[in-house]
Amino acid sequence: MQDFMKGRYGVDDLTLSLGVLGMVLALIGSLASLAPLSWIALVVVVLAILRAFSKSIPARERENQMFLNLAHKIPVVGPHIGWLDREKGPRPASSAAAQGSGPDFGRTKRTAERMWRERKTTLFFRCKTCGAILSVPRGKGHIRVTCPRCGTKVEKVS
Repeated sequence: MQDFMKGRYGVDDLTLSLGVLGMVLALIGSLASLAPLSWIALVVVVLAILRAFSKSIPARERENQMFLNLAHKIPVVGPHIGWLDREKGPRPASSAAAQGSGPDFGRTKRTAERMWRERKTTLFFRCKTCGAILSVPRGKGHIRVTCPRCGTKVEKVS
């Protein structure tokens, strides 16, 4: 699959949003027995898949940037959507990730493996200020944790 995706755009915020929208429309269409809505959902999901497999990276980046600019103008009440983190702003274009100089997936994999291995003895959470992954031993009650990256102090119950 990695060889197949080389030189292709991959998944970005717009593609992910289109996929979620398609699934929601399909669910509503099937629950309400609205065949036209289900067909629209199918078209939206196919469009998302075609965007992910596209080799026209600059065009997809422009579309994604326009989507992010529009999405950040919409006021949000309540919690943010994970892939549209308004506090961090729009993510940079994914051409660097497509060319291989993007995020360190090896490090991400090692972190996930460590979190899975230590899930029974350690509580993992993200710093609300900088997003660093922090950990505390389970079963210690109230603990005050200081983020080593930004110095934010947080009270946690382990």
